[in-house]
Formats: sequence, C-alpha cells, structure tokens
Amino acid sequence: MKTRTRRFAAALAFLILGPAVAAAQKLDAGLWTGTVTPPGEPAVAVTYDVKIAGDTISITLNAAEHGSFPFSEIKIANGKLTFSWVAGPTPLKCELKPREDAAWAGTCADPDGATGEMVMVPPKKG
Repeated sequence: MKTRTRRFAAALAFLILGPAVAAAQKLDAGLWTGTVTPPGEPAVAVTYDVKIAGDTISITLNAAEHGSFPFSEIKIANGKLTFSWVAGPTPLKCELKPREDAAWAGTCADPDGATGEMVMVPPKKG
C-alpha cells in the first residue's frame, strides 16, 4: 500500500511541476536586459537581442562601448540555458538556470577556469 501511495504522490508531483519546469525553460523573443560581471570587476549593464525562428535560437549580447557579441551553440535542456561566446580574445562557455522571476542567471567560464556572472531579464509583457 505504501508503494502505491508513493507512486501516486510522484505522479501527482510530476503533473503539477512538469508544466512549471517546461515553462521555466522557455525563452521569449525580444530585447532582454541584464548584466555581465567579469571576474573581479563590476557588473556591466547589457541587453540581449533574442530571436527565435522555429527551433533555432539566436542571441546577441550588446554591451554599449564594449561592442556586440553573438552567442553560439545555444541550447535549452535539463533546466539549463547553455551557450558559448567570445569576449575579445577570450572564449567563454556559459550555463544559466531559470529563476522564479523568469530571468536566467549563472556563470560563464574561460579556458583557465575563471568565472564571471551573467543575468538575463526578459522583456516585460503587455
């Protein structure tokens, strides 16, 4: 009897949480805002131009006087947004996770293991 109750509870949790996880993994097209914080430096305000065509996502980071940087290898899977980009001569790999406020936040690492922070805040709806 306890096994059946546990299975029912697990199935119920999946039905309740499954759609929330799927919704959290969605990336809306538009002009996102946020920050990039390089290792040991202050945060820089940036925008992210997110475009979606079918199953293809393209994102370009715009950092005012620092320039624009296209992301590559963009994937949303297993509750993570992963991508690569090059800042100056430095290749970076990033992994962001969804927050409860619909933003994505996480770290970017260079080949030597130094990490910086990144936050992407979706455009306001309405």
